Amino acid sequence: MAKKGTGLVRKHFFIDKKFQGRYMLTFLIPMFIMLTFMLGILYLASQTIIQSTIRTLKQNLDSQIVTQLQDSREPAPEQYKAVIEGITEYIRTFSDSKDYQKNLLSALLLVVGGGLLLVIVQIVLLTIFFSHKVAGPIYRFEKACNSMIEGDYTKEIKLRKGDEMQNLADLLNEAMRVSRERIKTLIDTDNREKREEIVSKLEI
Repeated sequence: MAKKGTGLVRKHFFIDKKFQGRYMLTFLIPMFIMLTFMLGILYLASQTIIQSTIRTLKQNLDSQIVTQLQDSREPAPEQYKAVIEGITEYIRTFSDSKDYQKNLLSALLLVVGGGLLLVIVQIVLLTIFFSHKVAGPIYRFEKACNSMIEGDYTKEIKLRKGDEMQNLADLLNEAMRVSRERIKTLIDTDNREKREEIVSKLEI
């Protein structure tokens, strides 16, 4: 992705492999677990629906066969033919049944919707939890920078254990310390050469 007006092109997407890798694992592992959980629920739901459908068909067909042949000790071929036609008609009617299709769709939507809701809740919680580890340090960096702009170089950035960008906090603290010492030396020293030496190291 090129940055307008600078001619810079992003060539490396893994700047801090440890930091980025940790965040990738933090999100990928829970997502993989949730995906596996959802697939398991879908599998169980599909098996339940199939078994329920087969059981309903079997019960209704058995009932239909018994009803049509129960009065005949030796059914004629015409009766068997009528039974087969009745079974064929029932299966076609059953497969085209709007109620059956509606119930099947409702069951699938319930399972898929529940799984998606769990994934969304997980993503929201992970986002809040892990963004806080970045947002907190950024907020402290902004306060430290505002303090330096106002001329206060005494503020020290203190991050909580587990916060990200600890190295950057140490670097900014060191930058404030060095700047504070330079300014203090320029104010306190009466040695012109010492002042010129400090000023010569600055690029303004």
